[in-house]
Amino acid sequence: MANKERKYYIPVEKELIEVNEEIYKAYYRPIWRTQYHARKNGECRCPKSQIWKCDGICIGCEYYREGKKISLDMPIDDSGEITLGDTVVDESAHVEDIIVDIEMLNALYDELERLDPEGQRICELMMNHSERESAELMGMSRSTFKRHWAKLQAELKECLKDYYI
Repeated sequence: MANKERKYYIPVEKELIEVNEEIYKAYYRPIWRTQYHARKNGECRCPKSQIWKCDGICIGCEYYREGKKISLDMPIDDSGEITLGDTVVDESAHVEDIIVDIEMLNALYDELERLDPEGQRICELMMNHSERESAELMGMSRSTFKRHWAKLQAELKECLKDYYI
């Protein structure tokens, strides 16, 4: 049978509707992809004679099986008391650390506002530029700029010493 004579159908409200090849492939491509991955992971046990009934929704299908999926609740010892989730380290920041950081940032902003205009400008420039570029923008020699910058850093460090361990 030639490709032009072939008929394509997709199910719409439990009825088969004839469509062209392009619509057929657009409809079934995600289903075929799901089938492929489910079979690869040992989740789909559909017999070949029934594969045409697949709608791509594996969970709830009579041929669905647990495959190679791993859960954080899966026990990893014989007693069943220790799970995989117990072995994962929580790398998120602690609430206390976040609060201290916010307080330190607010204190830093307060100290920056108390600086003279030249000090504020130096800090602004150093946030976005290199030392060399900042010195040029300020119209200073690099050594003068470095001296001012070091003095500002020392002042800010002294003002914020309570936040350092």
